[in-house]
Amino acid sequence: MANLQLTRYRHIFSNRSFQSFWTGFTLSALGDAMTRVALTWYIYEMTQSARALGLLTLAYTGPVLVGGFLAGFLLDRFERRTVILVDSLLRGCAVLLVPIFHHLGILELWHIYAVAAVYGSLMMISLAGGPALVPSLVKREQLDTANALETLSFTLSGIIGPPVAGLLIGRIGAPNVLLIDAVSYFIFAALLLRVAATGESKSPGQTERGPALRYRDAARLLFENRVLLATTLMFMSFNLGFGALTVWLPLYTGEIASGSPELYGILLGVFAAGEVISAALAGSIVTEVALGTRISIAQAISGLSLAILLLGPNLWGLAIGLFLMGFFSAPLTIWAQTLRMQVIPDEMRGRTFALLRTLMQGTVPLGGAIAGWLLPLTGISAMVLLSALLAGLPGLAGLQVREMRHTIAGIDVGQQEWATHSDSHSGQDK
Repeated sequence: MANLQLTRYRHIFSNRSFQSFWTGFTLSALGDAMTRVALTWYIYEMTQSARALGLLTLAYTGPVLVGGFLAGFLLDRFERRTVILVDSLLRGCAVLLVPIFHHLGILELWHIYAVAAVYGSLMMISLAGGPALVPSLVKREQLDTANALETLSFTLSGIIGPPVAGLLIGRIGAPNVLLIDAVSYFIFAALLLRVAATGESKSPGQTERGPALRYRDAARLLFENRVLLATTLMFMSFNLGFGALTVWLPLYTGEIASGSPELYGILLGVFAAGEVISAALAGSIVTEVALGTRISIAQAISGLSLAILLLGPNLWGLAIGLFLMGFFSAPLTIWAQTLRMQVIPDEMRGRTFALLRTLMQGTVPLGGAIAGWLLPLTGISAMVLLSALLAGLPGLAGLQVREMRHTIAGIDVGQQEWATHSDSHSGQDK
């Protein structure tokens, strides 16, 4: 089994284009993880306000509701590699403004919210661009491994980024930590120049596949395929709970060790450590259990792991709960991405992945905003319970969906339905 795992990863890394994309994507994710911690702690130190932290979460992910639709259009109309490259340059320049303004002595809170909003407006380009581009870089049988590596990019960055950011905040100041993120964006842009995606020499919308389809076609595919619909609704609820967690976790940490960015960063690293271990396993282990069943069970356990925190403010309980949540949540994206890549036609991957991830990411700021307003009224324990229920219960509901328990049937039905409908819509524009 170990040889099988190593062989899968060795083969995919022999692909220079995928290797360059993954390396740049990982470095950029590492920089983003450090920036998120730095800005969160900066706002916490400056305001000591749950509502201010909720506003940061809203600024970070709220604009995705608008930017996500633009991202899908761009990814389906222009070369995907180029779109991601330009996005990296733009976000790198935006992030660089924070340390520059800090050194000039003009940095204000609204600047932080503005930079976070720029990030949120553009982040769907990479989030949707990755799964839209990767199928043209690897073989079909390598999709699970490629999706596992995408998750590993986020999880490795989650292990390394927060603890390093926590250490650097106390030494160079939170605003200066963003210099690392800016550099990572520029490196990603340079590495993208080495990526050659098969079948993408021209804009997807200009190839022999015909004109790109509209968002209403992506929405129709979402609602007609019960696997797509079920996983999207499940993950939206999970992200509501996670959005609330981004607000109460710094305050919960403060109850255990007042004013410790190092501990906050380490705890986020513990969460990511669980993700890394399970992501590596999920990308290489073969099992007969249906993907939909695996997704449902893993989500239920992941969310309900937070119930450990209800035993009271305790460092070990907090660490164990976060580790288990990370361990059982990481495979969700991997398995769901494999399902989606088999269901979604290549010519509409940009729009469909943008639609799906916009819907899912759009619930993160909502969860943060809800927690920001409710936490002063209900207390931290109530918010922990809310996060656990929102994240975990939809997994139990997913087990009630027949197509989730028989995933292959769900995929076949979805593909047949789409093929039937797309014949009568082949002339549609965009």
